[in-house]
Order: sequence, then C-alpha cells, then structure tokens
Amino acid sequence: NMQDAQRTPIIASFPKMMMPFIVIFPGLIAMALTNAGSDFSLPLKPDGRTDFDMTLPALIAHYYPSGLLGVGVTALLASFMSGMAGNVTAFNTVFTFDIYQAHIKKDASDSHYLTVGKLATVFGIVASIGTAYLTAGFNNLNDFLQLVFSFVNGPLFATFALGMFWKRTTGHGAFWGLLGGTVLAAVFHGITISEGDKGGWLGGPVYEFNSAMAQAFGVATVAWVSCFVITILVSLVTTPKQEKELEGLVYSLTPKVQNAKGPVMLAVAMIILGIILNLIFA
Repeated sequence: NMQDAQRTPIIASFPKMMMPFIVIFPGLIAMALTNAGSDFSLPLKPDGRTDFDMTLPALIAHYYPSGLLGVGVTALLASFMSGMAGNVTAFNTVFTFDIYQAHIKKDASDSHYLTVGKLATVFGIVASIGTAYLTAGFNNLNDFLQLVFSFVNGPLFATFALGMFWKRTTGHGAFWGLLGGTVLAAVFHGITISEGDKGGWLGGPVYEFNSAMAQAFGVATVAWVSCFVITILVSLVTTPKQEKELEGLVYSLTPKVQNAKGPVMLAVAMIILGIILNLIFA
C-alpha cells in the first residue's frame, strides 16, 4: 500500500547514514595502529604521501588469515563490480531513452536504440577511465567523490525540490537551471583554491579554502543556489504544463493519504538522526 511505499525509501536511508562508520572508522583504526608502533603501516604513494585509498586492502592483507584473505578480496571486487554495473546501466539507459529517444530521434527501431545504448556504454566506460586519472591529484578518493557530488547532486537537489513543491516549474527552467548551476559551480571551483593546487584553474584564486572538502561544500552551495534561482527565473517566462498533467508529481496536486503517521514519525526520526550524525562527523 501507499504507507509501505512511503516507508521504503525512509528505511533505506538508515543504512545510507552508516556510511561515515564504514568510511571513517577503518581509516581511524589504521592511523591508530600506525601511530601506536604496531607492525602495521599504511602504504605510501610514489610521491611519498600516505595512500589512504588502500586502507581497507592493507588492513585485509595484514590481518586476514590465508583462508579469509581471498574471501575479503572477492567481497571488495564484487562490491566494485556491482556498483560499476549499476552506474553503467543507468548511464546508457538515461542517455538512450531520456535524451536520445526523447529529443534526438523519436521513431527509430529497437535495434537502433540497442546500438546507441551499446555505444553509450563504451563511451561511458572510456570517460570513467579518463576521469579515474584525475583522482591522482587528490589526497584520497573521498575528496574527489565529494567534488563530483557537489557538481552533480547540488543542482539536482534544487531541481527536484522545485519540481516536487512548485507547480509552476517548467522543463525549460529545469534544463537551464541544471546547466547554469553546473557551469557556475565549475567557475566557482576555477576561481577558488584549496591545499595549494586544488582548483584555481581559471587564474589567480579569489579565495582559498582550508581543505578540499570545504571547497567541495562551497561548490555544492553555489551549484544549488544558482540552479534554484535560474530555474525559477526561466520557469516564470516559459509556459508550464496543465495541472492535470502534474497530478501525482507535484505535492500540492497529489491526493493526500490519510492516517500516515507511521511514515511521518519514521521520517522525523531519520532527519533527527541525520542531523546528529552530521554534527558528530562535521
């Protein structure tokens, strides 16, 4: 029923909140073991910096017995492969059906779209390999991922928020908002710098952040605000859809479910827990 459908994403947010424990705790344990004078030490990169990306593999290789070492490596590889498979599938599906079929060639045969999907897969994999080389300039993979998320998730959040709660939002507004938010975020990254060499690719930096993570939060803020403002401005000068077409998509035009206290209380609990975790790990 509807309450079960509402509870599902809320419950799914709980394991997502555990990511700080999964990401941060192994690193803290590895640093403690390294500084405590044990026989464990984190590997180094070719330039002499500590390779934090190898924390889990190094811990597994050092502390797992021979019988479990293969299981641990297999689990890591399986998680990487499943994540990559999901991303590749999503990429070629979105490009083929939501972009190519919807806006470029609408009445082609299934075999044509299958070929486009295969080509999109190849392009996506090649692009991902090229992007992977960019991570070499970052202290760890997490800093790079946060920067990528700031470009992608920042404007997307603004677009989804307006689309869900403001019925005047138009497709043109969403498109130009996403594009403008991403471009302005790139400009902001280009005129700021962190850790001496992160950003600043547009010339002399106008502001210096203390860390790459702080810079990523700044980029996300610029992306969200600019996308939000541009989407509103463009939507106000373009024609919106009829209200009957937005039923079930916009909150104000969606029939309200009665006696849904369970999902509401669960959502409030998740919000409070999220705030607490952010305060702890900020």
